[in-house]
Amino acid sequence: MSLKITALSHHIVDGNNSRCLLSKLSLAIAQGECIALMGDSGSGKTTLLNLIAGLEPIQQGDIAVADLSLAKASDGQLSQLRKEYIGIIFQQFNLLTGLSVQDNIDFSAKLSGRFQASYGLALAKELGITGLLAKFPATLSGGEMQRVAIARALNAKPHLLLADEPTGNLDDTNSEHVVSQLVKLAKSNNTALLMVTHSAEVAQRMDKVYRLANGTLTLLDA
Repeated sequence: MSLKITALSHHIVDGNNSRCLLSKLSLAIAQGECIALMGDSGSGKTTLLNLIAGLEPIQQGDIAVADLSLAKASDGQLSQLRKEYIGIIFQQFNLLTGLSVQDNIDFSAKLSGRFQASYGLALAKELGITGLLAKFPATLSGGEMQRVAIARALNAKPHLLLADEPTGNLDDTNSEHVVSQLVKLAKSNNTALLMVTHSAEVAQRMDKVYRLANGTLTLLDA
């Protein structure tokens, strides 16, 4: 099992009040399984991804990634896990502004020890960004930055890929193409994919679709 969430609860401070964002939430994702996560804004989708990535501390319950308990893991273990095991496509892209597109795409793969130049170039071609490789992030449009961020995450061949609205800045045609590539590469690399999306069309391409509401997950009918 690539990811196992057990009785996870998380509270946030909302003004003068504490609000329960996640309530005894449980979920398991196998290698090669593609899961869509839907829900209203503010329902806790991004927070859940951050908890899985070890970017926020676990308050109650546990998350196991690669058999590592995140509730008990040290900062060093969490950092190593992100470097070697988890790929993240952030909503705000988080590209390194001082590096070219080519170097951004190669960055995570080199960190993980799985860099292969030909694979990165093939990803760039599939995502239609070959002509951008010598450019820098500041010169790119939102859609272009999004595709670079996707290529960077996929280039490291992660065991678990967390994607936060990876098609949010793409038109319908590009969105459909990118999602097809994400699912295809996740399957071929045996990568578990958890994707936050507001798009029903995107969600339909996944193996399962869950809705997060009132702190709990509901599996939607296929």
